Amino acid sequence: MKITLPLAIATGARAASPEEPDLVFGVIADPQYADAEPKGSRFYRNSLAKLDAAITDLNQRPLEFVTTLGDLIDRDFASFAKVMPLYAKLRHPHFPICGNHDFEVAEADKGKVLATMGLEKAYYSFSKGAWHFIFLDGTDMAVWRYPADDARTSAAKDALEKLSAAGEPQAQPWNAGIGAGQLDWLKLELDAAQAANRRVIVFNHYPAIPEKDEHNLWNAAELVSLLDKYPNIAAYMNGHNHAGNYGTHGSCHYVNFKGMVETVDETAYGIVRCFADRLEITGSGLEPDRKLGKI
Repeated sequence: MKITLPLAIATGARAASPEEPDLVFGVIADPQYADAEPKGSRFYRNSLAKLDAAITDLNQRPLEFVTTLGDLIDRDFASFAKVMPLYAKLRHPHFPICGNHDFEVAEADKGKVLATMGLEKAYYSFSKGAWHFIFLDGTDMAVWRYPADDARTSAAKDALEKLSAAGEPQAQPWNAGIGAGQLDWLKLELDAAQAANRRVIVFNHYPAIPEKDEHNLWNAAELVSLLDKYPNIAAYMNGHNHAGNYGTHGSCHYVNFKGMVETVDETAYGIVRCFADRLEITGSGLEPDRKLGKI
């Protein structure tokens, strides 16, 4: 299989700003590997070669970290045995978050997913210099995250039924929501970052805008309303919608990175440079370049 080289390497195009950024990190979304036949535009097996090539590229760059925005696999717990050794070759710290497909495994294996992905907790944060990074767990409230007889599964089913009855387009069983406990934690994180005069980037698997989109987090409106209160949030970055997307709300940029699993041989990932007054995203393959200034 032929993998398209990042243009910045292959041609010298898409060059970064000559100004020195505060820090730089890499973003991968939805590799979604499975030993399975293609379906539509999704070529599950091909993600291994794409991911390997992306990690080889990212290893050559001076990055603070790399994040994967969920869906490391498409299905079957055994898929992790092929994906995680590739991430083990990454020379930078890796901060993944959970996606819906990461839990498309046998019930007996659901409790192993976090540890297999290298996570102690499903949501977490850290600061680096003038920046604070928050990694959300968009699978917190889901009908498939926990065993069928778990009380959290029953609560998620009730929430989904209410959304569906209200005619909300994101009322899809493959979507999920963020629970009240995590939202309380998020508010504390945002308050602390604001008090410390740090810029914030929030990561999640699910998109939160545009409104009334079928890919959205179940309680996207509640999350956006909270984020709107903090002008120090530079961006919210997510995967899930493989087509990608971009929009703004309040003073925040919302960037939906494209899914790596899409197409036979075209890759998709990005490198984000953080400056005091803007973010610059250099895309590889299908992922476009973006320059995101203060709104």
